[in-house]
Amino acid sequence: MIDKVKSAISMYDMLSSGDSIYVGLSGGADSVSLLLILNDLKDVYNINISAIHINHQLRGEESFRDENFCIELCKRLNISLYVDRIDVTSYCKENKVSLEEGARILRYNSLQKLAKGKIATAHTLSDNCETIVHNLTRGAGLKGLTGIPPVRDNIIRPIIFCTREDVENFLHQKGINFVTDSTNLCDDYTRNKIRHNVIPILKEINPKFERKVLDTIEVLNEDGNYIDTVANTLFEDNISTDRKTLNVDLRKYHNAIKHRCIKKLFKENNLTYSHEKILAIDNIITNDGKINVSNDVYFISKMGILSVANISRKCTNYVPMSTDLLINGKTTIFNKTVETTLIRNSTFINKKLTNCILDYDKIQGKALLRSRQFGDKIKLKNRGFTSSVKKLINQYVSKDCRDTLCFIADDLGLIFMEGFGVSERVACDENTKNYLVVKIVEKKSK
Repeated sequence: MIDKVKSAISMYDMLSSGDSIYVGLSGGADSVSLLLILNDLKDVYNINISAIHINHQLRGEESFRDENFCIELCKRLNISLYVDRIDVTSYCKENKVSLEEGARILRYNSLQKLAKGKIATAHTLSDNCETIVHNLTRGAGLKGLTGIPPVRDNIIRPIIFCTREDVENFLHQKGINFVTDSTNLCDDYTRNKIRHNVIPILKEINPKFERKVLDTIEVLNEDGNYIDTVANTLFEDNISTDRKTLNVDLRKYHNAIKHRCIKKLFKENNLTYSHEKILAIDNIITNDGKINVSNDVYFISKMGILSVANISRKCTNYVPMSTDLLINGKTTIFNKTVETTLIRNSTFINKKLTNCILDYDKIQGKALLRSRQFGDKIKLKNRGFTSSVKKLINQYVSKDCRDTLCFIADDLGLIFMEGFGVSERVACDENTKNYLVVKIVEKKSK
């Protein structure tokens, strides 16, 4: 195992003489083995070793058992230990994130706060395989399929080439104990389901599965690094001094290059992007046009040249609006009230209302009630093709009604358009159990 650690350190240039290394120590097998190995190698690399334990306070007495274990272990090894207790539960409630996500955010915040040098985390090859499978289920590009980076900023992962079996054998040979997080034994979390149920099947198919994943990561990294280099060169050679206009005809380039340039333009202007936004901008590159990406910020394309521009809402009569859609309640927008009724576990459908009934279980993420936006598209039920919202309303809706049309969107795009009906993606079918009925009432002016 030590040879694998040395190989990772060398390949990714993780350590330099005089480095102060802060090991993230949970008390589990992975972090204990990492601490022991780096402590054994401290004289070889001329590094200083400390440890940081984060008590998430999620498992009652077990959390404090882990904390005490780490304290005693570091005492025996004569290693300085910093302990931080974090309130994950309160953070998740306040920020409306999952326990997993909240714990991760607070954990890394705490590590960065306490560390005065490089942070070493105990991610293994086995962890990486689980991450890649997880990313695959959610949809991922090259970066997602390469999993956990061995080095990111001041974070290093020296046992990233080691499997969980390597770790356990190492500790067994050393005669060193460790603690077990009881939550890792159940299947309540997606990662645990993958670890307990998916990975064993893959290893049954090929016992060398983890090693083959490592080989694949190396190939994907090589390919990804090359494409990144080409895209970065194209971007830097053509970006304007204000970092808002890419003065090159992007229509001439492969999607792999073009999409990376779009992402870089987002990052340069401190904007967040999604797969859907990238595809929408790709469309305006091909056809010319503009699309709203955030508040008053628009991407504009003409003849393949892409720019970021701020267009104040005060400069137009049209003011985009958006609000959370209240389920089983009434939401007001413009001069209209949108009433939704959720009918659960029912087989009844009023066929006269099918244009305003959605399959509730097909809605992805948060439902928003909003006005039209530049670049909006919708694939209406029974139309068989995707339509431009702009073209639909220009053809069928009078000018004085266009700006106050009601739309419902989820995380993947439009799912309802007032006067036109629901998208094919959320349309009810024979398998629908939970129905969301949408009713729009316009207030009459006195």
